[in-house]
Amino acid sequence: MKKIALLLAFAGLFLSAQPVWPRCAPLIKEGRELLGKAKPAKVDEDKAKGLLDEAQKNLDAGDHTNGVKNASAALDILKKK
Repeated sequence: MKKIALLLAFAGLFLSAQPVWPRCAPLIKEGRELLGKAKPAKVDEDKAKGLLDEAQKNLDAGDHTNGVKNASAALDILKKK
C-alpha cells in the first residue's frame, strides 16, 4: 500500500511540472516572430531580444521555468502599446 501511495505521489509531482515544458519553445518562437513584425522602440527591441536569448539558453540548459518566465517577459515588452 505504501508503494502505491509513493508511486502516485511521484506521478502527481511529475505531471504537475509537465505543463511548463511544452510552452517554452513556442513562446520563444512567438517572440522571435513578433520581433520581425512589431516595430518597438530600439531600447525595447534590445531588451526583448536579450530576454529571448536568455530564454533560449534556459531552454537549452533544461531550465524551462526560467525560460518561460523570460520569454513571457519579452512578449509583454513586444505586445505593449
